[in-house]
Amino acid sequence: MEFLTGIANLLPVLYLSLIAILLLNKELRSKRGALSKTLSLADLNWLAGIAFLHSVVSCINGYAGIFLALIFAVYGLLVWLDAMLFVQYRIEVNRETITWFFKGTKGLLKGLPHLFDILNKYRPAILIPLLIIGAFGLSAYSLSAKLALLAAIVFVVYGLSASTPRTFRALVGLLGTGLCLMSGLLESEFRVFEYSLFMLLASLLLFINIYALLKRPKSAFFTTPSLLPNIVLSDDFIVAEQTDSSTDHHFIPQPDEVKRSQLFGTCKGANVIMITMESLGCYIKPYPGAPVESRLEKRFGSNRWLSEQHFSLCPNTTVSTNQIYTGMYSNNPYNKDDSAYYGADPHYIRDLKAQGYKTLFLDSANTGLYDYWKLLERIGFDHIWGTDDLPANGLEADYRLWNMVDEIVDRVGDQPYFLHLINDQTHMPYEVVDKQRFNRHKGNSQKSLYLNAVEEADYIIDEFLNRLAKKLDLSNTILVFTGDHGESFGEYGYSFHSNSVIPEQTQVPFMLTHPKLSAKTLPHSSHFDLFPTFFDLLGIDYGHTCFGQSLALDEREYCYFFHSATLKGNTPANFSLLKDDKLYWFDRLFNQTYQFTRQQGRWLNSPVSDKHWIETMLGRNLLQKGLISVDSP
Repeated sequence: MEFLTGIANLLPVLYLSLIAILLLNKELRSKRGALSKTLSLADLNWLAGIAFLHSVVSCINGYAGIFLALIFAVYGLLVWLDAMLFVQYRIEVNRETITWFFKGTKGLLKGLPHLFDILNKYRPAILIPLLIIGAFGLSAYSLSAKLALLAAIVFVVYGLSASTPRTFRALVGLLGTGLCLMSGLLESEFRVFEYSLFMLLASLLLFINIYALLKRPKSAFFTTPSLLPNIVLSDDFIVAEQTDSSTDHHFIPQPDEVKRSQLFGTCKGANVIMITMESLGCYIKPYPGAPVESRLEKRFGSNRWLSEQHFSLCPNTTVSTNQIYTGMYSNNPYNKDDSAYYGADPHYIRDLKAQGYKTLFLDSANTGLYDYWKLLERIGFDHIWGTDDLPANGLEADYRLWNMVDEIVDRVGDQPYFLHLINDQTHMPYEVVDKQRFNRHKGNSQKSLYLNAVEEADYIIDEFLNRLAKKLDLSNTILVFTGDHGESFGEYGYSFHSNSVIPEQTQVPFMLTHPKLSAKTLPHSSHFDLFPTFFDLLGIDYGHTCFGQSLALDEREYCYFFHSATLKGNTPANFSLLKDDKLYWFDRLFNQTYQFTRQQGRWLNSPVSDKHWIETMLGRNLLQKGLISVDSP
């Protein structure tokens, strides 16, 4: 009898505490447009199971209850972290991403100022970890009265802070008041009330489940799945069978042999300097509506090749770098225990070296993040420099690139060379060193800070080239200016990069110049086209199949497949296909399918013509490119 009394004391107040905490967490998650900020029946069932299991174990054995409380508390903290990261980066905590988080801990730390900004905007969020630990801690020691008081406080906090309808918040406030009363009763010898609450909650939950089973109602409360088990359960995407696939091959870009153009060998023996500014979307002129005046852009003059639409097919530095240097899609490295598995061999640099080129990679960022150094070593550069290799000599941040001019000159000698240069200040959290000079974009928004950082980085890289030109002859140099990927600022609910396939993250500037070339406007291009273009202009035959063709060719297929670096289940969290000004996008985070049409330089949302066909076509692209794990458990 004492055992049942203990359960009756503990279970209802633990259950209500968990409900209150989950409501707070859902309110936090809704700050980034989560599917639902209210509870579902699935949520209630999961919480009931957790409360029942912990109450029973705690009443059987105190030590076992403490151990189970630790497990549930850690899991609860992951659920809170999932909400925080979802709001900030649109990524979820699950089996596939936990390893990724650990590999990129330092990278995530760069986003701490933004996470603190979230806590400032929704201050109850900072209480959630403490409430989770408190709820399971009090439950482990069977402190029912104090647990009821905790639940009351959480319901009151939620009622005061939530953006739900006033009536619902009033009911929550009344529930909190009732729990305060219950806390006092639990301290007394009066036990009828708690048995009544136990029976009431159990009967109500049983009735609702029976109703749902018999009536199959369609409202969100009954149909919305719970996100609670997603951290440990599989969430796989299954590619459906398509009976009529006669036109599908037109929507699945295939690798091919690199073709020669009429300009083959025009720039034979030229050096190549490729600048990929970190996180540079189409925010520099001459792109329509661009607010940034670029010094680098002015270098391209009358010989400029300009792409109206140039794409990074995965908006992530590691993955886009892999695509540039292999010419192939990669199995997303975050899908693998060994993030150095990149899907295809990087032949380009080896072939350049075979032609006598010195190959150099210079980055002012930390190449240790996400095991980036493994990819760079695998690509085969002669020399690689990251932030730890750049001397300061009184300079900081990207300005330290200037200190590398002499070393690059020494390394190059008399050989032709390939130099890939990338900076760091334009990566979130965006750093402006000389705030007196680079402050043209006013306001406290992240975008203003970013645009000022772009202008400073643009100046730094332009000055780097000026200093290099004083010591090396750049007159016979193919110069390329692009971004490794773009950057978004809340468009379609997405911020930063890596987490979506929206144009703000995937579309980047592209300019190329050499004195022997004539001006050319390209309607479309991608990072896959970079090395086929270099080899064509340099007169180097390439014997491997790859995605991409020389931009000197007038006839090129207008078909590109995109994917995010972030994951959901066995696939990227977002993926899309662009063909002939139509964009088909599947957002797995919200199970939403979109179709866009490009008109007069703008993407317009169109009615989805055939949801099943779009998802099947995109799924086949994932399979063909090795971007889906078909053997997920």
